[in-house]
Amino acid sequence: MRVVTDKLVYPEGPIAMDDGTVIVVDIADEALKRVLPNGDVECIARVPGGPNGAALGPDKQVYICNNGGLDWIEVQPGRLRPGPQNAGYLGGSIDVVDLADGSVTRLYDRCGQHALRGPNDIVMDGRGGFWFTDMGKRRDREMDLGAVYWAACDGSEIKEVIFGMISPNGLALSPDGGTLYVAETWTGRIWSWSIAGRGEVRKLEWPAPAGGTLYASPGGRARFDGLAMSQSGKVCAAALDLCAILEFGGSQRDCVVHALPDLLVTNLCFGGPDMQTCYVTLSHDPRLVALPWHEPGLKLQHAA
Repeated sequence: MRVVTDKLVYPEGPIAMDDGTVIVVDIADEALKRVLPNGDVECIARVPGGPNGAALGPDKQVYICNNGGLDWIEVQPGRLRPGPQNAGYLGGSIDVVDLADGSVTRLYDRCGQHALRGPNDIVMDGRGGFWFTDMGKRRDREMDLGAVYWAACDGSEIKEVIFGMISPNGLALSPDGGTLYVAETWTGRIWSWSIAGRGEVRKLEWPAPAGGTLYASPGGRARFDGLAMSQSGKVCAAALDLCAILEFGGSQRDCVVHALPDLLVTNLCFGGPDMQTCYVTLSHDPRLVALPWHEPGLKLQHAA
């Protein structure tokens, strides 16, 4: 493992760029940042609220899931963990950052009569749209049910596709674009749905939760954050306080454990000329790290 930089506050949402830089959101600092190969960090844009997941869009702009803001709990000096919805909560949204000038545009903040609560992670589908999770918000004694949405990149359409999940967080598309995977944090489960069309999935009948197929459920203290795919179709899950990336090949429990030295392994992505460099955000002792991967990761739509 190589530490790329330790000059971050609470990083997530890495995007590996072809020029060797990595773009990340720094949630606690309310910013989108660029990490240079030498470890220096540049601020691309200030994003008020809680910039969470990020993805490069078809127009080479960065689409951001903004959770609207949360409290931060300092567990040790310089080490944070996310808390409940904060007093200054701005509402959830999908924001777009222009990499050329750092301007921020709000694309969506509601779906019909329902306001977005806590958008968390995002993946482009390569067909002019994207999928994103809304984890909802936690308050002192209650929490929202979460949802998965599909939306058009041009701001013309948004629809709620899956509702009733418990803390949906990371999501990913299979290499052929035909399967959607979604991780739940608090339950430690990963679900899958077959994609039926533009912003549509095939759902199983009740009692399948939210109509999904259970893909992985390792049990124990597993709590999942971000997901990434390998070219061969394996699902790689950042497993937060298990201090690891768990690599699943289809079994609900059997997985390869890639240990990492941090209590909050949050997000990962693949990059490098051969797609065999895994970039990981470690958010307890805040760092962006890189490690060689044993097979190529899946190159994301619109990657540059």
